[in-house]
Amino acid sequence: MTMDLINKTEKNKGGQPLPPIDTIMLFAAGLGSRMRHLTENSPKSLIPVLGKPILHHALDLCKTYPFKKIVINTHYLRKQVESSLKEYMVNNPNFSDVTTIYEEELLETGGAIKNAKEILGDKPIFTLNTDTILRANYNIFKDMIKEWNPEKMDFLLLLQPYDRAVGYTGRHGDFEMDRYGRLSRPDIEGNYSFMYTGLSILKPATIAKNPLKIFSLKEYYLNSQKIFGIKAKDARWYHASRPEDLVEIEIDMLAYGNI
Repeated sequence: MTMDLINKTEKNKGGQPLPPIDTIMLFAAGLGSRMRHLTENSPKSLIPVLGKPILHHALDLCKTYPFKKIVINTHYLRKQVESSLKEYMVNNPNFSDVTTIYEEELLETGGAIKNAKEILGDKPIFTLNTDTILRANYNIFKDMIKEWNPEKMDFLLLLQPYDRAVGYTGRHGDFEMDRYGRLSRPDIEGNYSFMYTGLSILKPATIAKNPLKIFSLKEYYLNSQKIFGIKAKDARWYHASRPEDLVEIEIDMLAYGNI
């Protein structure tokens, strides 16, 4: 199915044609310091899960949607990332165009988008963390686009209920979500109800206005009044924070098959 066909035949909840979001940026520049010995000689995004680098799992997810452009930032051991991408492209000859951007210094997620602004353009894009694995029995990208409303949203994050996260080691979760999908972090005791899965829609033009060179998207997630969420449906979300998480993730992935 082509992007043009999708836009002509499907509409969002407001009855408007789905916006042509055809670009995604994957974050693969991190050091992966919490993975200790596993990242001494390998980028975190290339740690194997069920015999496949985490980055390749992310690219497999991207294959489920007709992206025209995939942008990946690199820093730590970038040559290994580039070599792994070449291998993936050889095995997937009809895959979308992939552009890598080398960061001489870590710019964090917000700085990475600002640094790639000329390639990403001004239109909304998807972003995806490459330390997570998403498996679903539906098209996550199309589902998010249906929910996306650029007039009221600067960010739309895919969320997973806190108690369904596999490999997550945080104590409090990330967000609460009201019935309209608006996200917040109220001052409460205990855990927040939802986890951020690492997949989002955002506006690069908004991020590019930040005067800083190095900054995280978390600054916007915690302070923006135009941040919304959408709950993952029939999906499994895996987050590899520590070496011991990998065993739990692989056991769960084998148990749930394609989900």
